[in-house]
Amino acid sequence: MFPKRQLIVRQNGEIKYIKASSKVQLSLVILMALTFTWLSFSSLKYFSLNDQVSQSQNQLYQSQASLDQLVLKYQDKQSQLQQQLLQVQEQQELLQNVLDSLPAAIADPKHETIGQTSDATPADIDLSAETTSKTDDPIWSVMQQSQTDLAQLKQKQQFSYHQLEQQINKRKQVLEQAMTLAGVSSASVLKQWSAPALGQGGPLNQVLAEELDIDNKNLIEKLLSLTELEAALSNIPVIFPAKDYYISSLFGIRKDPMLKHPAMHKGIDMAGWIKTEIFASADGTVRRAGRNGSYGRFIEIDHHNGFMTRFGHLHKIKVKKGQKVSKDDVIGLMGSSGRSTSTHLHYEVLFNNKQINPLSLIKALKNVL
Repeated sequence: MFPKRQLIVRQNGEIKYIKASSKVQLSLVILMALTFTWLSFSSLKYFSLNDQVSQSQNQLYQSQASLDQLVLKYQDKQSQLQQQLLQVQEQQELLQNVLDSLPAAIADPKHETIGQTSDATPADIDLSAETTSKTDDPIWSVMQQSQTDLAQLKQKQQFSYHQLEQQINKRKQVLEQAMTLAGVSSASVLKQWSAPALGQGGPLNQVLAEELDIDNKNLIEKLLSLTELEAALSNIPVIFPAKDYYISSLFGIRKDPMLKHPAMHKGIDMAGWIKTEIFASADGTVRRAGRNGSYGRFIEIDHHNGFMTRFGHLHKIKVKKGQKVSKDDVIGLMGSSGRSTSTHLHYEVLFNNKQINPLSLIKALKNVL
């Protein structure tokens, strides 16, 4: 197949003969075939590897793009969570300010749990499989912590608002029951009451509607309404206007001490020593001070919420018409002037110009206001 051959090689004017035997020719052919095969295989490998590298690079670029999108998505969610957390924190600060400014009657020291919650994880936190599978992701861990903080703050707020609502409702119920026992309508007191023109002001820190949901806004309105009612009821005459006395005649039908016939007694008689000090039973303005027929030396005080008090049979008057008086101020001395049998104070309480029983009023409201 491969006959012997001679190769003539001319170099530098010399001619050389190279003999190529059949084995040599076969070896050369095999070597060339192997070389061609290796080059073909290498080329195929090269192009195949190049395609793989290109595909890997494309996959890497796609993965990087997906990662960038995921990071942006995480950051966006984290930003939203941070905004919600900030809003809830502002609501919590508002709630704490409300709790700190509650009237003493509502902020009962016995109820120390207002605004406190347990350390347990809130039930409304959704720790799904997707969440738990990403606990090693630092971005997701931050989001998870923010979500937990947000849920805990919301739970704390709802707990505090619930307690506050209970306290408000309880206080309102107590006041309503007491006013009913006293025979006076709280709505009538509010209608008669007007806030005193006191010096008020300061920077405006308005409670924004978006900071509260509808339930909490209604609760704030309830609190403001109750605060107004507390202020209106705070100036009701619920103390006795003397310190050394005994009740010598009650409110209602009695036998008249002069005529011995049944008659309506529209106050109570408080007997004591001559010149016993008589006090104002609530803040107010003196409407009348002087002699007044059968009342003798007489004082009438307007308390600016529908209530008035009257003091009769005084020995001496120590205030003047138009004078402003405060609770416990001495306004006169006990005596027996006017239509009187002996030293005592005739004491009347009026609401909307109608006499009511001072004992019922004091009994119902003394330990409430």
